Amino acid sequence: MRIEKLRINDIRYNPEREGFEALVTVHDAGLAWRYPSFVPAPMHAEFKILASGLTARAIAAHRSNEPGMRMHLRPLVTTAPMPSAPAPQEQTFEHLPFAA
Repeated sequence: MRIEKLRINDIRYNPEREGFEALVTVHDAGLAWRYPSFVPAPMHAEFKILASGLTARAIAAHRSNEPGMRMHLRPLVTTAPMPSAPAPQEQTFEHLPFAA
């Protein structure tokens, strides 16, 4: 299992739980998985500490035999060819009454 990329989305401070939460995307073997992650920290904590804590918890959940809540993102692949747009047609406005 080789993790190719990590992405942290929308870090929020949760005053009720007194910490930061985010949705962390783990890209592994061409697939993407999202994990909710939480780090207890004061509101003035440094981003570097928050990012390492959030990603560490997401990686731990990803490598766990029981990852809990996670979301598998399917790749966006289209098998049908894209339809081509019809050629533009010339429009005439002779039928519209214009005030002189």
